[in-house]
Amino acid sequence: MRMSDQAFNRLSVLKKLRAAEPISRTDLAQISGLNGGTITAIIRDLVERGLVIEERLGSATRGRPKLNLRINPEGAFVVGATMSENGQLCAEIVDLRGQSVSSHSAPAPPTRSLEDLAQAFCRTIAEAIAASPIPRTAISQVGIGLPAIVVSQTGMVELFETFEGAPFAFAEAIERELRIPTRIDNNNNILARSEHWFGDGGVDDFTLVVFDLGLGGTRYQAGQLLIGSHGIEAEFGHTKIVPEGGRPCHCGGRGCLQAYSSVSAIVYQACELRGEPQPAIDQLRSRFGEVVEAVQAGDPDMAELFARAGRLLGRGLANHVNMQDPERIVVLAKSRDLIDLVSPPFFAALHEDTLPVLRDGDRVTFKQMDDSAYARGAAAMVLEQLYQFR
Repeated sequence: MRMSDQAFNRLSVLKKLRAAEPISRTDLAQISGLNGGTITAIIRDLVERGLVIEERLGSATRGRPKLNLRINPEGAFVVGATMSENGQLCAEIVDLRGQSVSSHSAPAPPTRSLEDLAQAFCRTIAEAIAASPIPRTAISQVGIGLPAIVVSQTGMVELFETFEGAPFAFAEAIERELRIPTRIDNNNNILARSEHWFGDGGVDDFTLVVFDLGLGGTRYQAGQLLIGSHGIEAEFGHTKIVPEGGRPCHCGGRGCLQAYSSVSAIVYQACELRGEPQPAIDQLRSRFGEVVEAVQAGDPDMAELFARAGRLLGRGLANHVNMQDPERIVVLAKSRDLIDLVSPPFFAALHEDTLPVLRDGDRVTFKQMDDSAYARGAAAMVLEQLYQFR
C-alpha cells in the first residue's frame, strides 16, 4: 500500500536532510526534486513540531541572514528491539537522527509461548529505558523485529516456527504493558530498512536477499519498502524454482527456492546423502560448519550442494532482474564460507539467465551480515513512521 504524497514528501525531505545536513532550503529543494514552495511548507511544519532545527549563519553583508537546516536529534527517541540467535533479547534506543543513545540485552524466556516472549520483550525494553539517560515520556514508539511471518499492519504474528500460540496480537500485547505505541515486522524487512538507512550509498531502489537458515527477500522502490496487500513481507524463498518433483518445503509446498538455497537446505540435503536424521534447528549452524569442512576436504557431493544452491539462487534473481530491474541487489549472509562457495556458480547462472540488455556485473553485492543491523532496522521502522506522520 503506497503512502500518501504528503507523507512521501515529508519522508523524502527528512531522509535527504539527514544525509546532507547542515543544508539550506535551496539546496534541499535541489536534491529532493521538490519545488521551493513545497519545501517551505514542509520545513515550516517540521520546525513547529520540533523535528527540524534552523541555524542562523553569520553574514558579512546586509540582508536576511542565511539559515541552515538540521534534524533535531532530541525531537524524538525510539526503541528498536529484536531477538538474537543466541537467545538474547536486545533493545537499542536511538534519537531522531538514527544515532544510538544506549543499548541493553537480557536472556529470552526458556518457554516457547509467544505470550511469554512478548512479556520478556516488555521487561527488556523497560529495563533499557530505565538504564538510559532518556526519560520514558520521551520515547515515542517501539519497533520490534521477529523471525516470523508477521502482518505488519495489524501487529499480528501469524507463524513463528519455534514458538507456539500463533496467531498472536504481539504488538498489542507490548502496547498494553508498556503504554507506548508499538510496531512489529519480519526480520527481513527490518534488515532492508537497516540497509536503506545505514548501509552503503543510501540507495532508494534495491532488493535485499537474506541467505541464512532460510531465504528471504525484500524490495525497496523509490525509497519505500514494498509490502503486499495482506501486509506480509515478500516470500522470495517460496517462489518455485523446481516446479515438478521438487524438494518438500516446510511451508507445505514443493520446489521452493528456500528448499535448495539456504543454510538449512544444504544441511538437510547433506544429512540425506549421509543417511543421517535431520538435526534440530539449534544444531543447524554447527552442522553447517561440518559440511563446509567436508567441502574443504574435497568431498564432491557436499561441494555440489553449494554449487546447486548458488545456481538456483542466481536463476531466481535473474528472474527478478528480468521482471523488476532493481538498481542494486544486496545478498546478506552470516557465513563467509557460504558466500565464497556459492558466489562463482551464482554469478554464472545470473549472467546466463538475465536478459542481455539487463546484465550488470556490479548490480549484485554479497555482504556478511552484521548482527547489530536488526536493532537498527527496528528503530528505522518506527523512525520512518515518525518522519511521515508525527
